Amino acid sequence: MPVYATAGWTNYTQDEVLDSFKYFMDRGFSRFKMKVGKDFGKSEREDLARVEAVRRLVGDDAELYVDANWAYTVKQSIRMSRQFEQFDIGFFEEPIIADDIDGMRAIRQATIIPIASGELEYTKYGFKDLIARGGVDIPQPDIGRVGGITEWLKVAHMAHAFNLEITTHSLPILHAHVGMATPNLKLVEYGRVEHTYDFWFKDAPKPENGRLRPFDRPGHGLELDPDVVAKYSVG
Repeated sequence: MPVYATAGWTNYTQDEVLDSFKYFMDRGFSRFKMKVGKDFGKSEREDLARVEAVRRLVGDDAELYVDANWAYTVKQSIRMSRQFEQFDIGFFEEPIIADDIDGMRAIRQATIIPIASGELEYTKYGFKDLIARGGVDIPQPDIGRVGGITEWLKVAHMAHAFNLEITTHSLPILHAHVGMATPNLKLVEYGRVEHTYDFWFKDAPKPENGRLRPFDRPGHGLELDPDVVAKYSVG
């Protein structure tokens, strides 16, 4: 499955942002997502400068996405999205609080950049409202939050019925596995090891050249590492 790397947190300096992307570039990634909305949306010029710097670093042929983690207002999101368009942004994730579906729809209608959201939807009913009311171009169900494999697949199929691609949030090994059975899966999110939970498992597969191959074993194929479990156990 194709994966993208999440990096470039807003608490980083610009040099640290660039270094975080170099880490993934050195590992063969060509799809990247960075954080915007620095200082809770109060540093717009710095947001734009950082996006420009990352685009220059990764090159014109790489895919680049931005995630505001709710930092902007509706009008601010529309204004910023029009600025981001010059950097060929592949999707704009959660520019405002995700519960404001009307606001998300207004942003979506005002920009050519696809709008992504869904990591904080915990039921298929929440995704039904988000999709049917036009609040999203790219739903992002999280298998660990939406109710496991069965419910995740229901959300994926629902999005497919609306002719929408989906991406995922966190837990890349599990998402790559179910993604093999999901024709409308666009991308799997991948971060540094502390964000992927890989360290919990024996011989967890790693991305190669921007793709992640799940275990070829029964079920999801994951086996907890007892040494790691013992190390982090409490009580």
